[in-house]
Amino acid sequence: MVELFRNRKWDLVGLRNWWFGISILTIVVGIFFLFYNHSRYGHALNLGIDFTAGGQLTYQVGKGFSASEMTPALSDIRSDIERLGITAEIQIAGSAVGPKNQILLRTKTHSAESDKMHVEIQDQSRRILEALKARYPGAQLLATDMVGPVISRELVTNAIAAITIGMILVLLWIMIRYDFKFAVCAIIALVHDVLVLIGAFAILHKEVNSPFVAVILTVVGFSVHDTVVIFDRIRENLKLRKGTTFAETTNISLLETMARSVNTVMTVLFTVLALYFLGGHTLRDFAFALIIGITSGAYSSIFNASQLLVVWKQREERGRKPAAAAARTAPAPRRVEPTRPAPAPTAPVGVAEGEEQAQPSWTGAAAQPMPAPASVKTRPKATQKKKAKRKRRY
Repeated sequence: MVELFRNRKWDLVGLRNWWFGISILTIVVGIFFLFYNHSRYGHALNLGIDFTAGGQLTYQVGKGFSASEMTPALSDIRSDIERLGITAEIQIAGSAVGPKNQILLRTKTHSAESDKMHVEIQDQSRRILEALKARYPGAQLLATDMVGPVISRELVTNAIAAITIGMILVLLWIMIRYDFKFAVCAIIALVHDVLVLIGAFAILHKEVNSPFVAVILTVVGFSVHDTVVIFDRIRENLKLRKGTTFAETTNISLLETMARSVNTVMTVLFTVLALYFLGGHTLRDFAFALIIGITSGAYSSIFNASQLLVVWKQREERGRKPAAAAARTAPAPRRVEPTRPAPAPTAPVGVAEGEEQAQPSWTGAAAQPMPAPASVKTRPKATQKKKAKRKRRY
């Protein structure tokens, strides 16, 4: 299995737009069914008894059920109640020793007002008792309780808070372990998994209850674990492969970790599929949610999180190239030489005493310098004779 992916030349990064398109299409279809369900049924998701108001009914039958009779009895009771149009969770209970002779039901009501709920639960308990007496003549009602909407709203709030806190902690840990870019890409992949799972339940109109929240948290942990493994390999290859681009390094890392990801997903899916087909009616929705979530988590780790990281890095590189090109083509700053002051004028050597020297007119630093005096050899001979006589006289 390792060599099946390691020695391949598949360009997974080059096909990232296709992977993004599949994810977006799946999420859009799920969101469409959320709106469709809300317009048709009055709610986007088929919320179970844990998230809605309902009743808790306890019945006792004349004869108890042995361990071998419990599964067929549950199936018969569930079929009888479904024929009545009542949604309920059914459990057979009783004393710790001896046969179980109590039937516990949690029914779902359509109204959220306390008065209407009470009337509806009373009607449900009467109809269920008639159905049980038809199969078990000694059946009788022991207790009737009502679960109000306050408790259901608290459960919904706690479920949303648990998922949000889990994602925030994952974001902080990946920021510490890697980088902000890695953390954001991982969180986007986790949001993708949650939306795909919710969309699947909206499309099939399956019931959402407390185990569904446990499935979401499990999928978040599974998905981020697979994503961290891929990020680790990318970081290692960035140090080992200096001459390759980030996209090439990511593609190599994906092929190197593909076998590990596929092996992990398949071993988990085999177990969950067995639970789905052989675990009974009560575990079927839980197993189905795990199948969808684990498959989506593996897909997002390989085809979403790492691919988003490549897109982010390429945008940064394209942003740096124009800045570097502009810096290379920009003209060098002109060097301004400081203005040197003109030298002070000196008297010509050939000026006799008493003669006035012509003073130049200065106009500041921009004035032209005085021309250099002529050498002694080039002066007229009469001037030289006068100077010689003056020296002999003194």
